[in-house]
Amino acid sequence: MQDIIIPQAGSIIWTVAVFVVLLFVLRRWAWKPILDALNAREEGIRNNILAAQNSRQEADRLLQEYRAQLDQARKEAQKLIGDASARAEILHQQRKQEIEDEAHAMIEKARADIDRERQKVVQELRQQVVDIALDAAAKVIDRSLQAEDHSDLINREIEKLN
Repeated sequence: MQDIIIPQAGSIIWTVAVFVVLLFVLRRWAWKPILDALNAREEGIRNNILAAQNSRQEADRLLQEYRAQLDQARKEAQKLIGDASARAEILHQQRKQEIEDEAHAMIEKARADIDRERQKVVQELRQQVVDIALDAAAKVIDRSLQAEDHSDLINREIEKLN
């Protein structure tokens, strides 16, 4: 039995020949398609990585735009709230002023009504005083009146009214 560990010259020649033929065949028909496939795969992976990077950059840009739009919307909302609050305060002040003006007008009208009523009462009182004075004068006419008696009579009648 031959020793397996020691190679023989014929085996070495045939192994080298088969290896060279295999290299030739592989180089001629298989090596180029395999390299093309590997290059295509490498190019595809490179393109996918670039596309992913571009997508990420686009996503980051869109995120920044959306954040800016959200901030702008918040600012506008705050401005609208501030404007609405200011308008509400102005309307509140206007309504308050209108109510105060109406109250003052009502008070002035009431004072004017009271003054008219007072004038009317004073006029009626004067009329009554005149009527009483005339009645007193008619009663006294029965006796002769002197100027002093006449003024005393009128003064007494006025004091009765007070």
